Amino acid sequence: MIPPSSRVVWSTNAGTNFEQATLASIPDTKPGYALTGGLDSLHALMPNFFVISTLPVGQNAVKNILFRAATVMLNFFVYRLFALLAFKRRDYTSFLMFAEDIIQKAFYAVSRKFNQQALLVAMFSAVMAAAGFYDTLLWALDSPGYITKSTRVNAGQLSSQLLESPGYTILLSSPVNRIGSINVNDSISANLFVAGLNFTLPGVNVPGFQQVVPPTIPISLVVPPSIWLDSDGFAVGPDNNIMITPDMNATNVCAANNVGPDQQAWRCTIRNIDAMPLFSQPMGQPQIWWDVDTSIYLSPSKKDNPWQSLGTGGNTAVMKQVFTVTKGKRRHTFLHTTFKAVMISFMPLPLDDGEITDFMRRTWQSDDPTQPITPTVQTLANFVIGAKNNKTSLSMGSFIKIGNVSVSSYSTEYLNVESASDQSVLYSALRFVSSTIQLMRSEVVFNPPTPFAVCDHPYTNLATGGIVRSTNCYSAYSATNNTQGRFLGQIDTSSVFILNDALGDGTKNISAVALDPAGLAWYNQNMNHIDNLLISRGLILGGVQSNVMVDVRHNEAALSYLQLFLTLLPFLLALVALGATFSQQMSYFKNSFLAAVCATTHVSDTPCEKVGYLRSPPEIFLRKTGEHVVLGTGKSAILASVGEGEMVTSGYGMGYVTEPLLLDKERGRSPEANTTTFPQQTL
Repeated sequence: MIPPSSRVVWSTNAGTNFEQATLASIPDTKPGYALTGGLDSLHALMPNFFVISTLPVGQNAVKNILFRAATVMLNFFVYRLFALLAFKRRDYTSFLMFAEDIIQKAFYAVSRKFNQQALLVAMFSAVMAAAGFYDTLLWALDSPGYITKSTRVNAGQLSSQLLESPGYTILLSSPVNRIGSINVNDSISANLFVAGLNFTLPGVNVPGFQQVVPPTIPISLVVPPSIWLDSDGFAVGPDNNIMITPDMNATNVCAANNVGPDQQAWRCTIRNIDAMPLFSQPMGQPQIWWDVDTSIYLSPSKKDNPWQSLGTGGNTAVMKQVFTVTKGKRRHTFLHTTFKAVMISFMPLPLDDGEITDFMRRTWQSDDPTQPITPTVQTLANFVIGAKNNKTSLSMGSFIKIGNVSVSSYSTEYLNVESASDQSVLYSALRFVSSTIQLMRSEVVFNPPTPFAVCDHPYTNLATGGIVRSTNCYSAYSATNNTQGRFLGQIDTSSVFILNDALGDGTKNISAVALDPAGLAWYNQNMNHIDNLLISRGLILGGVQSNVMVDVRHNEAALSYLQLFLTLLPFLLALVALGATFSQQMSYFKNSFLAAVCATTHVSDTPCEKVGYLRSPPEIFLRKTGEHVVLGTGKSAILASVGEGEMVTSGYGMGYVTEPLLLDKERGRSPEANTTTFPQQTL
C-alpha cells in the first residue's frame, strides 16, 4: 500500500504531464495488543492470582525446606492434639503407644480388643501418616511452580550459542480466520540459537549511522531513483524493468519517464501476448549498482527461498528481507519490503467495475471503507476499467525517492492472459505491487570480503544468513585467464520473512477476498514490530551482533499465595497446640517416656510433678545378673521389677531406686519385692 503523504506524478507515454496529486494518507497503525474484558476479565483472573506461582524463592531446595518444615510443624500439631485427647481421657498407655511402631500399635489394638483406646491409637497413626505427605500436597499445588525472569543482553554475548548454519527464511502461511494465533516473536526467533537457550527477540536494536552521497548520475531510462553509497556509482535502487519483458517488441517497450528530480512514472498499454510473461516476472528484486556500468539484481534463491515462486503470478503475499551489500570495507544494511495483492477473474466473466474500483481504493488509498475515493485514485481505477473495456492490458506505476535513504516503487497491472494455442483470453489479473528499500545502517568492516571462487568476469559473493555459499559467476572453471575477473563485493540476504495466505486469496475476483480486511488490519498493526524483529535477526546473522538486544529467559522456583498460606498454617497450628498443652498437668503427656521414668525414679533433677526436657540426661545401661536383665544408671542405681520369689540380693553397698511406675499389684508384688540392688555388671 502507498505510505502516507507520497506525492505521485503521472505521465503519458509521450511524457506529457496530465495530473498531479497527493494521495490520501494511510492511518498510522502502530503494533500493539488490545486488552478487553473489563471487570469480567479481572474477576476471572482473581482465582488464578491466588493459585498461580508468583512469589520467587530462588531454588527448589528452598521450596523443599519450607515444605518440609511445614510438614514437621503439622506432625507436631497432630502429636500434641492427640496427646491432649489422651490427657483428657487419662489414657497414658495410649499416649505411650503413639511413640511405638506400627507393629506394636497393632498388638496393642488387638490386646485391647479394638476398644476406645485402640481407636485413639489407630486414629493417631492414620492422621500422622497422612500429615507426613503434607509436603507432597504442597508440591502438587505447583502451578506451574516457577516464574520466568528475563535478562537483556546483547547478541554478541550469545555468539557461542548461535547455530552453525541458522535458517534465514521464515515463511508464515496461515488462513485469515487463524491469523490471531500467529506468534510473530516465536516465528522470527526460531532456528537461530542452539536448543536449550530460552530467549526472545524484543526487537530492540542500536540505531545505526547511514552514510550516503549525492547522486552520481541523474535518473534516466536505465537509472531509477536510487540510494547512492559512493561517488563511483555504488547504489541500490528498485527494479526498473518490472513493466517490460525480454521478449517484448521494441516498439511496445514501456519505460518510466522523469516527472521530477527524484520521481519517475509510467502508464503503458501492453499487448495481451506479453501479459503472461509479464505476469510470470518476479516482483521485488532490488537492483544493486557496483559502479555506473555494472549492476545485478538481488534474486531469491531457488533452493530455499519461497519468494522465488510467491513473487510471481497470482498470490497475495508480503515479503520482507534484510540484506547487506559490502564493497571493500564499507558494508550497508537495508530493509526491503514487497507487498503484492492480486485479483483474478476467469473468462467468460470479466472483473467487475465495482470490484476494480474497490481494489484500487484499498491498495492506492486506504482500507477504510468509510473514506470516499479520491479523484486521483478514481482516475487510476478508470484507467484499469478502460483497459478492460478495450480488452487490452495495462501497466502503470511510479518510482519515488524519499529523502536520501529510501526508495519505493508502486505499480498496478491489468493483464489479459491469453492461451498459447488460440490467443483467447483465459483470465484477467489485476495486480498491485509496492516495493520499498530503506538504508538502515552503514559501517566499516575490519575484514573485507574475499572471493569465494575465481571468475573471469565481474562477480560477487552470494551469501545467505551470513554464510557465503556461492558466487554469481558460472564460468570460472573454464576461464583461460583468471586475472580477467573483477571481484565486486558481497551480497548477503541475511533474513527473509514471507507472509502468505493470511492477507487474502489472490485467485479470487472479489476485492475483499483477494485482499482480506482482517488480514490487512493484522499486518498493519504488526508491521513495525515485524520490521524490528527481522532487523534483529538480520544483524545477528549478517551484521554486528552487539547492536542487537536479546532477552534471555530463565525459570526461577516460585510459590503461589495458596502454597504460602498452607506453608504458614502448620506453624500457626503448632503455636495453638503449644499453648493448649502448656499447662503443668499435661507434663507427662507432652514429654517422652524416658523423661517420665527419670523423674519418677529421681534419677534426674526433675521433680516428679513437673516432667520436662532433660538438660543432663543420665546414662542408662543394660545390666545382667544371673537370669535377669536390668537397667542401670550412671549413679550405680538399678531399675528393676521382680516378682515374688525373684528377690535378688547383693552384698555390695549400692544404692537402689524405687520405681512406682513398675509396680504391678495384679501380680501380687510388693514394694519391697520391687526394690533391690545388683552388682555392677555390664551386659
